[in-house]
Amino acid sequence: MQIEKINPKKPEQKKIKEAVEIIKRGGIVVFPTDTAYGFAVDALNEEAIGKLFIIKKRIQKPLPVIVSNITMVKEITLVSEKEIGIAKKYWPGPLTIILKKKGIVPSALTLGLDTIGVRIPDNKVALALINLFGKPLTSTSANITGQPNNYSAEAVERQFREEICQPDLILDAGELPGIPVSTVIQIVDDKVQILRQGPIKIKT
Repeated sequence: MQIEKINPKKPEQKKIKEAVEIIKRGGIVVFPTDTAYGFAVDALNEEAIGKLFIIKKRIQKPLPVIVSNITMVKEITLVSEKEIGIAKKYWPGPLTIILKKKGIVPSALTLGLDTIGVRIPDNKVALALINLFGKPLTSTSANITGQPNNYSAEAVERQFREEICQPDLILDAGELPGIPVSTVIQIVDDKVQILRQGPIKIKT
């Protein structure tokens, strides 16, 4: 488990490239988001997704993804104009929108559901990773299921140091502010349903 310090305001391109190479090989990278530290793997790689479920000890819960622009959203989902309107209003930021997925998205990621949670994070390191990788990344919290979210690289390392399965790389951008995990919404019958209340408040 390698830990690499990274500048949260001006992420060093060399370190971003190193992290992306690990992701391309099917590895797992811990990175900062605008909420807690998260696990990034290639969201379209079933083998990498399987590793992520194992490291998190997670069952029966789909994995959300992060993208860097609306074009990338359209590549993996059947997004409506209303959904795009909400996305443009609140992204980048801690709002996950549940969208109808396209066939390109592996069933392993969504546990067979025909929907997927998507957002654009308000974090320079996260966006740099997505932009260089060029495809969606997973963005589930970097913790063992049932354990607290982690807001520092040290906390992630402590939680996983005794585990057999560990992340390949932790990008240490320092202590995060401790913002709760994202608000989750879904548009059903043209109405906004709040599935999880988080930092962003949306009127339904």
